[in-house]
Amino acid sequence: MQQEKRFDKNTLVALILMGVLLLGYFYLNQPSEEELKEQAKQEQLAKEKNSQKEKDSVAAVTNNSATNAPTDSTVLIAEAKDFEAENAKFKVKFSGKGGNISQLLLKEYSAFDENAADHKQPLYLIKDGNNEFNLNFKDKSGREVNTSTLAFSPSVQKSDSVTIVTMTAPVEGGKLQYIYTIGTNYTIGFEVKSEGIHQITNDKNLSVDWELKSTSSEKGKQQEHYWAQTYYRFKGTNDVEYELFGADEWDEKENIDWIAFKQQFFSSILSFDEGFQTPKGGSVAIDAEVDPLHSKDYHFTALMPVSGSELNYKMKWDFVPLDYRLLANNQYEGTDFDEIIPFGWGILGWINKHFFLNIFQWLANFGMNYGWVIFLMTIVVKLVLSPIMYKQYRQSAMMRILRPELNEINEKNKGQDNAMKRQQSTMELYRKAGVNPLSGCLPALIQIPIFYALFRFFPNIIDLRGQSFLWAEDLTAFDSPISLPDWVPFMDGHISILALSYIIAMVIYFKVSGSMESFNQPPQEGMPDMRIMKYMMYLMPVFFFVFLNSYASGLSWYYLVSNVINIGIVMFIKNVMIDDKKIHAKIQENKAKPKKQSKWGSKMQQLMEQAQEAQKQQEAQKKKKK
Repeated sequence: MQQEKRFDKNTLVALILMGVLLLGYFYLNQPSEEELKEQAKQEQLAKEKNSQKEKDSVAAVTNNSATNAPTDSTVLIAEAKDFEAENAKFKVKFSGKGGNISQLLLKEYSAFDENAADHKQPLYLIKDGNNEFNLNFKDKSGREVNTSTLAFSPSVQKSDSVTIVTMTAPVEGGKLQYIYTIGTNYTIGFEVKSEGIHQITNDKNLSVDWELKSTSSEKGKQQEHYWAQTYYRFKGTNDVEYELFGADEWDEKENIDWIAFKQQFFSSILSFDEGFQTPKGGSVAIDAEVDPLHSKDYHFTALMPVSGSELNYKMKWDFVPLDYRLLANNQYEGTDFDEIIPFGWGILGWINKHFFLNIFQWLANFGMNYGWVIFLMTIVVKLVLSPIMYKQYRQSAMMRILRPELNEINEKNKGQDNAMKRQQSTMELYRKAGVNPLSGCLPALIQIPIFYALFRFFPNIIDLRGQSFLWAEDLTAFDSPISLPDWVPFMDGHISILALSYIIAMVIYFKVSGSMESFNQPPQEGMPDMRIMKYMMYLMPVFFFVFLNSYASGLSWYYLVSNVINIGIVMFIKNVMIDDKKIHAKIQENKAKPKKQSKWGSKMQQLMEQAQEAQKQQEAQKKKKK
């Protein structure tokens, strides 16, 4: 049987003696006061020496960059991990893996969140791995090197207004640096530098790849998709290109000096003054049911030449709100970034930039709600167009008064054989009465560019973004006070009250203005039957409602106010300014006056007479043959 172990007194005595000996040893060998001072002095000198080495390292990085660092800068050395920085406009994070921008938050804006109490959440243009920038080349053994997989270590230099973040990665005996310069605006300076690049690769070009999944930040998802695409500018020109309709895929042979991934109200832009070679890119819409966090998947690839002994690329990142006042000022002079805002081409863009935008901003300076700004803006526009509207309605009244005489001419000159005579008599009546049937069309043609320009204006003016009015939460998106089941076609699960109100006002305007009367007349001989247009006039409001139901509520509100004002103007013109009896008397007076025919009218009369004579000869020849 195994015996139970008991405590040994001799062991206890031995442990006590060993403890006493150790205490005596430490007491007899402790350093003197002079030795302690000397040791502290040596530690301080070593610490200062290491600090100087760190300063020298940052100074070397700063000298390699194109930015002149302030003399009063405070130098910090960050560890090899992600690094965050910020200014008044944004917060940004740089990733240790790939050295890329891994997060960027715009401070002055918010994103729409249907589930939040106030429907707002922080607006991130970059977050959760949705952004990747990569330089690709082959080393001398033929193996591909992708910078997005390299480990970068940050070093940082700060001053009161400038932060320089240098991300450095070792590459097979050399090193690669991404140097980011953060100032006070939306721009981040971006330089790519190398040491020993020709010891690594013999490639004459590097491939640059940039991919971004844009975050979904707007209420109107259809509009967010529609107004989002890639923009770019050809190097050395003012030619800004984009693909708005159809697939946003492009491939160019000419160099471009910037590429923009445009969302509805924000854009991420990479600029390179030397020019990206053989660029290609595009964007693909992301299904909200598959990925509700993102709206578009952007991609861009190009080549950058390897010239000189080392890499030395100077680029810029701009993460900007698409505010015309910001992009058209001195800071971005010469960039043409303001062309990214889709106000329209040609006359449409001019109307929006120099007419609607100026009126809108002038009224907004009074500090009222933006819904009332649109209301007053509508009044201003209608006052400007009211003379055109008066002239158009007056011509319609004159044509209405002449209708019995026109019917009489048609009755006297029936048949295809009298078509030329009928036309001559009609033109003669117009000439004597002083009526130009085409003059009523000209005012309508003038209003068409204004009408269409508004389709571009309201969904793309950032001032209205997130601004509420009445029951509308956002004047750049649809208002949705009434929800519908998803199975209801074309309605996208809601009814826009502003759009519906506009359609009702449109129908009332048709009735009041007499627009339908011209389509109720029986057709003239040889002319198409216009009565079918009456049904089109009834169908048009239905098409407009389906379209505007998911469009910017600011546009529906503008059209509603505009049509109500139109109804009032027509009623005033019809009952106060225009008297049918006076117009009839004026027409009779014009008929009595001798008319001096113009050269153009005389020429037209001569041509018509020649045509009539030629027609008679053809008919005579036909009778002889018979």
